[in-house]
Amino acid sequence: MRTVLQFSIGPIGAAILSLITLPFVAWFFSVEDVGRLTMLQVVLGLTVSLFSLAMHQAYVREYHEEEDKPALLKLSIIPGLILLVLISLLTLVLPFSISTILFGIDSKLLTFLLFVGIFASFFINFLAHVIRMQERGLAFSATKLAPKILLLILISLIMLLNLTAEFKVLMLMNTLSVVFSLFIFAWVTRESWVKAITKSIDTILLTKMLRFSLPLVAGGIAYWGLTTMDRFFLRELSGFEELGVYALAAALAGAVSVLTSIFSSLWHPILYKWAKKSVDENKVQSVIENMVLLVALIWSLAGLFSFIIPFFLPPEYLAIEYLIVACVSMPLFYLLSETTGVGIGVTRLSNYSMLASICALLVNAVLNYLFIPTYGASGAALASVVAFFVFFIIKTEASSRIWCSLPRWKIYITCIAYTLATILMVITKATIVNYYLIWLVLLTSTCFLFFTRLKKSANFLKCYFKKRY
Repeated sequence: MRTVLQFSIGPIGAAILSLITLPFVAWFFSVEDVGRLTMLQVVLGLTVSLFSLAMHQAYVREYHEEEDKPALLKLSIIPGLILLVLISLLTLVLPFSISTILFGIDSKLLTFLLFVGIFASFFINFLAHVIRMQERGLAFSATKLAPKILLLILISLIMLLNLTAEFKVLMLMNTLSVVFSLFIFAWVTRESWVKAITKSIDTILLTKMLRFSLPLVAGGIAYWGLTTMDRFFLRELSGFEELGVYALAAALAGAVSVLTSIFSSLWHPILYKWAKKSVDENKVQSVIENMVLLVALIWSLAGLFSFIIPFFLPPEYLAIEYLIVACVSMPLFYLLSETTGVGIGVTRLSNYSMLASICALLVNAVLNYLFIPTYGASGAALASVVAFFVFFIIKTEASSRIWCSLPRWKIYITCIAYTLATILMVITKATIVNYYLIWLVLLTSTCFLFFTRLKKSANFLKCYFKKRY
């Protein structure tokens, strides 16, 4: 429990700071600039997914199997770094402006800041996994909090110094916060990466890691596309204004992704420790059922209290009331799939993760193309909800077939019911009278379906706190 709390402080605090920062951005910058900021975040996410070659996942998978951790870190970074440098040099000689393509603004400064952010994000991705695998919860939390505090301070300077609220200023602030974050990660992990520099390259281990990671690259890019494709479709089919509204809803819902960050930081190391000794299926089933209850609770709370959010935002963001519930469902489906799809990691059959991402990506592409011209941001939300449901189903079924077939019909009933309720809310724009009753009924029904697990978990927590206090 202490480890959970230490790992939770940073992500939860960072989410709270983000929720404070986002209204600042919405009030001081135009909707179009919020849309451009989204394109920046999309590109940074792509570079991590593509150029890391998923070697950070291979690092996590082999961490408990290898004695020389610094050498393992070097092997995980080198292939992607070489690729990133080569592609960056190639990009510099291209005859067109990258900033124009991404942001609609021709600016060498924006292009420079973009590349700085890309390289910083690349290294942060690996160093974060070093801290995670060393189970240094407080250090992990510190690295999450510090850059968010800096970003909030920088944005506050707009008011104090009467700076022009334009996208170049917003881009500079974000780049500075990312670079500051890298410095913190580098300092906290200095013992690991300094030793890694002088380590020799074990080609046999490198080949083993690449065999595990490369299938995940396609899956990682497909997952990136799954989570960001709607932004590209909105920009092309609806413009930066619709993109800005949808992006802010997704950013606010991103606070839920904190749970994914915390859970992944704890779950994968624990799971692979279990795998080394032989996994207890009952333990996994208990984790899955507890996760279903948590997902149902968060989803219901989002539906019940979404009407509050527009009060803190400019009038042009009213649609967030119903969009945010759809956006919240996406990280929740991913969070749940991390438990129901455990067999993929245990068996090292990472092709199935790639299959789930690609199938969901195709569903998302088709539905975005069909829905966005008519429904705008609502169409993007509907497409993403359905696509993430497909992603969750495929990972769950794949795990059941290649590893262990755990009971799941109650899980499917719950997820289908919540998905349909969310789709109805988006289509009706939350105008149904007493709509909150639907969320209360769904939460009550889920607790009834998983009553045995709910009772066991409640008794466990009661005994735990009685021993502690």
